[in-house]
Amino acid sequence: MLRLLSNSISLPNSRLALFPHRQLALPVLSTLGPRFASNIKDTSLVNTDIPYTYVRVVDPETRKPLSPKLLTEVIDDLATETQRKRGDGPPKVFVTQYAQLVAPPSEATGGYALVKLIDRKEAAAREKAQRLKARASRRASEEKEIQFAWGIGAADIQHKLRKARQELLRGVRVQLLFARKATGGAQRDLGTKAKLNALVTQVVEALGDVAREWRMRDERRNMVVVYLQDPQRPIPHKSVLAKQATMQSTSSDTAQPEVNSV
Repeated sequence: MLRLLSNSISLPNSRLALFPHRQLALPVLSTLGPRFASNIKDTSLVNTDIPYTYVRVVDPETRKPLSPKLLTEVIDDLATETQRKRGDGPPKVFVTQYAQLVAPPSEATGGYALVKLIDRKEAAAREKAQRLKARASRRASEEKEIQFAWGIGAADIQHKLRKARQELLRGVRVQLLFARKATGGAQRDLGTKAKLNALVTQVVEALGDVAREWRMRDERRNMVVVYLQDPQRPIPHKSVLAKQATMQSTSSDTAQPEVNSV
């Protein structure tokens, strides 16, 4: 039994149509043609790589497909931009659009493939924005650890402060790990703990203009870990610090000023 083909196909990289746009009874292609067309799922095909002779262009304003048109005509009608060369040379003509396959032929499209005209500059801008967004997302999940060893010198402290500041300005969370050695004696242990706390305060205050603590400090016998992030970045709602900030805000709003009686 013969099938009717409403849209012929051509091999990729071929600019010429193999068959005219007519309903033809082709016994050889009656089963191969529709099957091949329905199996093409790659929507990144552009211009002459699109394997269809006739296509329907999606109107950018109404977002509805226009009447069927030869793919070669669609490509020939792409927008161009002329740039003059310096000197007496002929001007250069650049094609500022490309046709991209967005859907293969189907009953919903009347048996024709759908293509969309893409502006090259706008596409490049969107791609750049997506890259920046992905990079920011990676940085948001990234966390750097900077260690302050016991007996660290002033020069090393400044070096590590510069490193922490650089990471924070990049949007990366920073863990400051302060370690001290156990002295063995109770009095000495209290003395080294006081020195450690003084160092923690010094470092955190030095980074106060570019960072804030986003979770509770991890304080152990011989170690303190401080978690810092960009002050503009919201604190996770599960963090104890976020809950404390919410409770303080609520209590300050509900507090009533005292009125002195005369």
